[in-house]
Amino acid sequence: MPGAEPRPPEPAGAHPGPVLSPPAVVEGSQRFAVGHVLTAVEQGGDALRVDLQRGHLIPQPLGHGGIGPFELGGSQLAHQHEHQLLLLAFGKGALKGVIHRFPLFPTASPLLGQPQPFAKHRRPARVDRQPAAAGVATQPPRSNVTVGLGEPGSELRWQQLQQLRRGLADAEAWIQALVDRTLAPEPDLLAALIPLLDRSQVERLLAADVGCDPAPLLEAALPEWPSLAARTAFREAWLEPLLHHSAAATPIQQLGWLQLLGLFREPRVAQLLRRAVQDPATAEAALPLLPLLGWQRQPQDGALLMRRAVEPGPLQWRHQALEGLALGLSAWPQPALASGLRTLTTDLDAAVAAKAVDLLARLPAGADALRQCLTEALDSAVLARVQRRLRCSPLVLLVHGRQGGHIPRELQQLAADVAARRGAPVLLQALTAPEVRPDPEVWSAAQQARALTLVPLLLLPGGHVRSDLPRLARHWQSTACAQGVALQRRPFLGAWPAWQAALAQALSRRRGIGQRRVLWLHHPLQGQLPQRFVGHLSAVLGCPAVRTPYETPLLGLADQSLEQTLLLPLTLAANRLSETLDRELRSTTLAQHQPALLPPLLAWSDLRRFLLTSLVQLP
Repeated sequence: MPGAEPRPPEPAGAHPGPVLSPPAVVEGSQRFAVGHVLTAVEQGGDALRVDLQRGHLIPQPLGHGGIGPFELGGSQLAHQHEHQLLLLAFGKGALKGVIHRFPLFPTASPLLGQPQPFAKHRRPARVDRQPAAAGVATQPPRSNVTVGLGEPGSELRWQQLQQLRRGLADAEAWIQALVDRTLAPEPDLLAALIPLLDRSQVERLLAADVGCDPAPLLEAALPEWPSLAARTAFREAWLEPLLHHSAAATPIQQLGWLQLLGLFREPRVAQLLRRAVQDPATAEAALPLLPLLGWQRQPQDGALLMRRAVEPGPLQWRHQALEGLALGLSAWPQPALASGLRTLTTDLDAAVAAKAVDLLARLPAGADALRQCLTEALDSAVLARVQRRLRCSPLVLLVHGRQGGHIPRELQQLAADVAARRGAPVLLQALTAPEVRPDPEVWSAAQQARALTLVPLLLLPGGHVRSDLPRLARHWQSTACAQGVALQRRPFLGAWPAWQAALAQALSRRRGIGQRRVLWLHHPLQGQLPQRFVGHLSAVLGCPAVRTPYETPLLGLADQSLEQTLLLPLTLAANRLSETLDRELRSTTLAQHQPALLPPLLAWSDLRRFLLTSLVQLP
């Protein structure tokens, strides 16, 4: 193959046969350009060695060189056109017999030190551990297998570690070698072992050389530890042994163990971190612990981190404290957080001020807080950053509308208020109206913000949401693409959990002390999905739904007891259902107490305020 490095001959019997599933990782061909691999597969002139491993890119030995821009990786295989071609080519090559699986066990096993037959990657048998009787100490069976790790950067070492990661090697033999000190606790070996251990094995390692210095374990663990710490089995294996071992360590060593413990979200860990960052004797060495304290997301730590960020001190401390605030942003009390961040936007250090602006923009009322910053004496770069953060995308509000495309006055006023507070154009498009053609001002604002946002103000997943909305979204997508901006789509309003919660609270307040009965009314819906949604919303609101036809709404209520009842037509603005029902109730004398008809939802001040604030805060 052109440009390929010479490859040593493979041992006989290394290829068990063609692979009939597309490979995810290419070992022998990984250093070649995509075009070369495609050509080789199509011509069938070269046998490519393929290694399958759950769709992930397996790191190559250091001697294989750096990774080039057109070489293979897991995410590229999924997203890049060239690698999609490669995937197809590998399938063809497998059928032709051009691509073979590279054996995980070489003919001479590097783990056992003696020739072993290729056994189709069969997983070695594991030792069953039976629970010991009370008071009887258990000692794991010692492995008689002698292990030795290849030289750093060698292909042998890489193969050994990959076998260990996949469970194809005896992990107990490696653990025993570390306990017996016949192997040094090197980071790459520890990285392969960390996810495989149970609590007893962790305790044995910490009692050996691994527990003398946290540095190798820390170097090995940091790339994968955050994701592993969320798993119950991993937490049970590591948390208690590390807490116990850290308690017996020297103060300086304890700081290293806390960098591992800090990735577990645990109140006891948060208390240890809090004590360490406040201890003057270890203050300088505790610098990496500030972000981990924020990661714990204990509300009382927000004030401590903010104080470290605001008060004069080493810049490194202040930056790390801001990083801690960022990691736990949703856990801190919002008023104090916003006030502290506004103070930091005027900081003399531009990096601190810029970080404070970015964090302010992430708060629920961040736009209002940033507008208040415009009245301060800001650095020119910070001022430009605030202005960029306040640059909102134009909105397209999709509404139902009335016959002939008429849009109710309440919706028009809402759009005007949103536009005034966002400082960006807001368009209203009715489902009953022809397509809206935005003026140049809208596209100019969209190009500056690099986005246009489509928000359907629809409350139920009826035919409009399931049929009309996708069609209109495709239209706006193509139009925005032609203008060089991205279309951001939001779910329909009725599906917002925050909207459902706000509606339930507002309805609860209107029931009054007597908890009057409520029926919420909707137009007929077809299909299982709308029916499931109606059931879900009824549970959230705590009241039943009634299917009510537009033309004769009282007919749908004929079998309902309307005494002391509130009727809620589910609509933002007055529509045919609410108007017809109001007219029929006025002209009908009921035998029992007259039911009360609630107004459309935009007439409720608390719901209108919620919707206005939510639309203003959209990016």
